Amino acid sequence: MFGIGLSEFIIIIIVALIAIGPDKLPQLARTLGKAFSEFKKAGEEVRKSFNEAGRPEKEEESPGRAAEKGPEGKGS
Repeated sequence: MFGIGLSEFIIIIIVALIAIGPDKLPQLARTLGKAFSEFKKAGEEVRKSFNEAGRPEKEEESPGRAAEKGPEGKGS
């Protein structure tokens, strides 16, 4: 989890309890969880759009393109 151990995580929680207070900490955690979820969802959408944009589209060969290639199917 983010490259930190259990002891570091406990210290972070204790500091957060002291700095924010026990009343507002659950609300802050909920808000951060929702924000992280939305950020992750947006990242997935961006990744999906990049994958779709990078994927070569299949171009159907038009009759004009076939005539340009010649009878053997090779370019001029």
